[in-house]
Amino acid sequence: MTMLQIETELAKNTRNNNRRTGAKLKSAYFLSLTVRNVRCFGLRQTLDLSNGNGKPRQWTIILGDNGTGKTTLLQSLVAMLPMTVVSMNREEVFPKLYVDTQLYLDWHIYRYGSAPTDYHLLSVSFALGKKILTNPQNSSSIFKFHVEGKYADWEATHLDKEAVSEFACFAYGASRHIVPSSLSQKDAKKPYAGLFNEHISLRNAEEWLLQTDYGSSKPSPQQHQMIEQLDKVKKVLLEILPGVKDIRIAQYGRMTLPTVEFQTDYGWVSINDLGLGYRTLIAWMVDFAARMFERYPGSENPLEEPAVVLVDEIDLHLHPKWQRDLIDYLTNLFPNTQFIVTTHSPLIVQAAAAKDANIVVCRREGDHVVIDNSPEAVRGWRADQILISDLFDLPSARSKEDEELLNKRQTILSKTKLTAKDRKDLKEIEAKMSSLPVMEDPKYDKAMDIIMRAAEKLEKEKK
Repeated sequence: MTMLQIETELAKNTRNNNRRTGAKLKSAYFLSLTVRNVRCFGLRQTLDLSNGNGKPRQWTIILGDNGTGKTTLLQSLVAMLPMTVVSMNREEVFPKLYVDTQLYLDWHIYRYGSAPTDYHLLSVSFALGKKILTNPQNSSSIFKFHVEGKYADWEATHLDKEAVSEFACFAYGASRHIVPSSLSQKDAKKPYAGLFNEHISLRNAEEWLLQTDYGSSKPSPQQHQMIEQLDKVKKVLLEILPGVKDIRIAQYGRMTLPTVEFQTDYGWVSINDLGLGYRTLIAWMVDFAARMFERYPGSENPLEEPAVVLVDEIDLHLHPKWQRDLIDYLTNLFPNTQFIVTTHSPLIVQAAAAKDANIVVCRREGDHVVIDNSPEAVRGWRADQILISDLFDLPSARSKEDEELLNKRQTILSKTKLTAKDRKDLKEIEAKMSSLPVMEDPKYDKAMDIIMRAAEKLEKEKK
């Protein structure tokens, strides 16, 4: 048995024993990730996932331009997940990258253009404990995993190998969506496959809901558990999907297949007729919830148990109103889940800042990318202010055309002497600018216009 062929009999036995006995499994969370010579990252860079006091932060938001390594960081975390394996009848710990054959083949680790002798570096630290997000006073041990080139090393204080083998980490790529009959798909069993391959689908949400509903209606040892699981997932979806009032299983005639329907302001709608934002959110919410039920079968509420979730472009297809509330919803529904996500949305950043989340920016510097763990603090800022901060590096929140107009005006006014053409251009620019909103809300501009006209009228009456 080679290292690349095992998926660890020891880990399987540990999981099976815990499920049979109902033992409470320990948690594992990320504290940091260090990379060097990995794709766009050249010099050694560290992604801080802690709260600064040796405890994991519940939310880390990763920002950056396209192509600055945001997805690479999520993939690196998965690649460095520890797995306890048996090799040559000896128990050892290796990173998932070297244990999972498909991951090893699919993931290209080296920096673009680097020579084979430029060894990569991947190093992670984990906190091992019990629900240490909602109980920060809970003691935890630190586990460090270090891979340089082909060589791995690890160290820990009071290392709990059971916790290492039970690391509950789930990852979702940017192509997450509902497709037909994915429950039988081989790669759907892997809780991270979609982060590496955009063609890998999640578990089919409708199939899972239908099968769980069927199981909850038939007397069996699992019936009560099925009823609870279906009830919890429905509550999650009703909480997180705007405008959805109820969910039901409908069947129109004995010759038709049952379907899942959602009650909206327009009536009952099938899952396939919902908007893309709804379907995308349903897809990974049901997938995550189903995996948590499998991971914690003996728990009173598996959704409140420890986990780590990586999400690429968490704002995908979501309306700005949804983006503002998403972090609140997920924090309340999954209080012991550590979320590490990427986004391009200032509204996600705004909500994250209010939750005291880690906000990280990946920036290009020459031929490599650096990780800025301490960007400008934006708590309490408006979305347009966040857009023009160093988090997004936009020069203005206005359109490119309006920005050019303002720049031209500034150039003319900076001259010591204006020509006739300058005065003409300035007059035209002023006329165009008079219709541009100045205040945060356009209605305030209208109110200001009324005030200004009233003031002018009063001045005239005084004369």
